[in-house]
Parts: sequence; C-alpha cells; structure tokens
Amino acid sequence: MQNLAFRGTHEKLNTADDGNFLKFVEFLALFDPLMDEHLRKIKDNETHVHYLGKDIQNELIHLLSNAIKQKILTSACDPKYFSIIIDCIPDAGHVELMTMIIRFLDVISNPKNGIAATASIKKHFLHFVPLKETTGAVMDETIIKQLGKMSLSIENLRGQEYDNGRNMREKNKGVQ
Repeated sequence: MQNLAFRGTHEKLNTADDGNFLKFVEFLALFDPLMDEHLRKIKDNETHVHYLGKDIQNELIHLLSNAIKQKILTSACDPKYFSIIIDCIPDAGHVELMTMIIRFLDVISNPKNGIAATASIKKHFLHFVPLKETTGAVMDETIIKQLGKMSLSIENLRGQEYDNGRNMREKNKGVQ
C-alpha cells in the first residue's frame, strides 16, 4: 500500500538493507516475547530453521496479493457493472505483458439510515498477463478467459479502454 520494497538486498537479520519484512519482524520482537525469543535463537545459532527467507516471503506476498485481489473483485461485483482498462508493454525479456485494470463505482452506505452516503470511482490494477501474440484475436480471447477466472461476467462489462493503439482498434480486427 505504501509502495515500499518488501525484501531488501540482504536476507540476514540485523543488517543494513535487509528489507521491510525483516525490519518489521525485528520491530515486532520488541513487543512480542515469543518473536523476541525466536530471533534470539536465530542470532545465537541455536536454530537454523527460521521461516524468514525469500521463499516464505514470496509465499506471503502471494497469499496477501490473492486476498487483496479477492477483496477488490468482491467490491467490483457489488455494483454489478464495471469497466476494464487494458494496456500492453514488453518486459525485460521481451515478453509482451497485458495489464488488466478494473474500474467500478464504490458506494458506501450509511448504516444509520441505509441511504448511500458516498460514492466514488475506484480503479485497481489486477495483474499482468503474458501474451503469446499481440493480435487482437489473442488479446480478446485472453481478456475473456481472465474475466471468467475472476468470476466477472462479460455481460456486466460497460466500458473498455485500450492503449497500445493498432492491436486494439476494431478496424484492424482488434480487441474492441
């Protein structure tokens, strides 16, 4: 949420540049005796299994991202209608990645009287999807498949916004 790096350049506790995750674990140990004891055992080499390495961090990132994505999709299904924003860009390995962003109206009702108190337009990045080809047909098929995986009905899709021009245009058998 704060756009801070999760991992640092080092995986060892109590070193400079060990990342926000390990710094948070160290901070947590200040208030949690169990965590403090665990970190003491790691420092004193009493244990070598500490579950704070990059594999566990990757698993935590994956679990958290899935939970956040599910919350976004639940929020997007509440108002029923949504729109998508699609763009394509190559990564460092020259693989074309399609970005998927969802846009919807988020209505927060007042629990006291049941009347809608505020409404705002929300726009959330969902994920990158690698493409085999950048043709309109492949992109169209990929979008439909991804919407299905996210349990978003294409019948409720009310807006489409595309970038990366020529592959998206209808006159070129594009996605639209």
